[in-house]
Amino acid sequence: MFRKHPHRPFPPFRPHMPFGPGLIKEMSQLVFLWTISESPEGITGYELQKNYKTKQTNVYRALKYMEDEGFLSSEETIITGRAQRLYKITEKGKERLTELRETWTTRIAFLTDIAPIGKHSPPFFRRRPGIQEYWEKIETKEEMLEFLSRYKEHIIRRKTQLENRAKNYENNLEKLDAIIKKVSEKEIFDNEDKEQLMKEYF
Repeated sequence: MFRKHPHRPFPPFRPHMPFGPGLIKEMSQLVFLWTISESPEGITGYELQKNYKTKQTNVYRALKYMEDEGFLSSEETIITGRAQRLYKITEKGKERLTELRETWTTRIAFLTDIAPIGKHSPPFFRRRPGIQEYWEKIETKEEMLEFLSRYKEHIIRRKTQLENRAKNYENNLEKLDAIIKKVSEKEIFDNEDKEQLMKEYF
C-alpha cells in the first residue's frame, strides 16, 4: 500500500537555488571578482586557474566575458620575463560583486549550515595547500610581514562578517519570539491575522 503524503510548500528558509549553467556562471563571477578585488595590483588568468584548479579555457572565457561587460580591465605586463595579462576590477565590477554578494548571501549561509560542525573556518596553522605554496615563495622578512599582515586583515574581515551574521540571527530570533507570542495570545487566528503578520514582520 502506498502512503499518500499531504502537499507541503518548500520551506522558505531554504534558499532558491536554480541549478544549471546560470548558477555556475554566477558563482564563477562571484569567486573571480572577489579574488581579483582582493589583489589591487592585479592578477593573471594563470594564477586564477592554478588557485581554483579549473580548466584554462573556463578561466579565460569567464575573464573575457567580464572584461567585455566592463567588470574588469586588463593590461599586458612582464612577469618573470614573460608577457602576461593582469586583470583588475573596475568600479562597475565592484557594483556587480556587491550585487552577486547580496544574491548569494542566503545561498552561502545555507552551504555553511550544511557543513560539518567545526569546519566553518579553517584554522590558521592547518597546512592548507594554497598557504603552503605561497609560504615557500617568501624570501625576505618584508615579504613575510606583508603576507602575515594581509592574512590578519583577511581574518579580521571574516570575524566582522561572522559577528554581523550573529547579530542578524539574534534580531531574527527576537522578531520570531514576538510573532510567536502574538499568535499564541490570540483566541482565534484567521487569514486577516495572517496577512497582518506578513505586513508587520515580513
